[in-house]
Amino acid sequence: MASSTRASRIAAEQALGAITDANLDTARQLFAVANALQQSAQLRSLLSDPSAETAGKEHIVRKAFGAKLSESTLNLVIALVGLRWSATRDLPKTAESLGVRVIAQLASDLDGLQGELFQIQQLVSSDQELELALSSNRASSEQKQSLLESLLSGKVSESAALLASQAVSSRAVKRYAAVLDSFGNALAQVAGESVANIRVARPLSESQLAKLGDALKANFGRALQLNVEIAPEVVGGVHVAVNGEVIDATVLTKLTQARLQL
Repeated sequence: MASSTRASRIAAEQALGAITDANLDTARQLFAVANALQQSAQLRSLLSDPSAETAGKEHIVRKAFGAKLSESTLNLVIALVGLRWSATRDLPKTAESLGVRVIAQLASDLDGLQGELFQIQQLVSSDQELELALSSNRASSEQKQSLLESLLSGKVSESAALLASQAVSSRAVKRYAAVLDSFGNALAQVAGESVANIRVARPLSESQLAKLGDALKANFGRALQLNVEIAPEVVGGVHVAVNGEVIDATVLTKLTQARLQL
């Protein structure tokens, strides 16, 4: 992923984190925007053009999507088109990934949702004719959706059905099962991002935990589950790890750094 898109995706995820009323309709709307941009090279080019004025792109977004989106989703899409993208297709890919992120963040049982998605993936990949039917460009999107509904109706959660449905329209990769696999990876990533692993020398009070939680929410743009480990060897301070990103403010580390400087 090129640097412009990488920075823009981080900004987009932070903008999503600021939405307090996100629900499954938010995900549906983001998927609809992503699909429209995937299908129209002209619209995609206009909205990802870095030389175009932001006001002009906002006007296009409001005209194309305003009547179909909630106010919060519309403002999010306007924020997306104001960012810089390395390639035009990075814009719809990011809109789609934000939809997946919304579903992941809303899930009360993320492990269960991942399991459902894996079962659908296995069902499709084990049947060559079924995967061909869902992956082929010869069948219309409506035909694929009808086939999918006949397979999954009443058998999976609403969230899993929504992801399975979007995989039919997604242009991220060619094979349907591979799209589901990419969605599963995205769910796993969000699961890891939602946990802060904390090491401290002694137990924290409820007040200290609340302040730490608020500080981490402000830093990462979302509420995090705090997993606290008591590690006397750190002496004092706090060590925080969130999805590979580390904030180390322990006395042990400061003493080690001072020793190295000497």
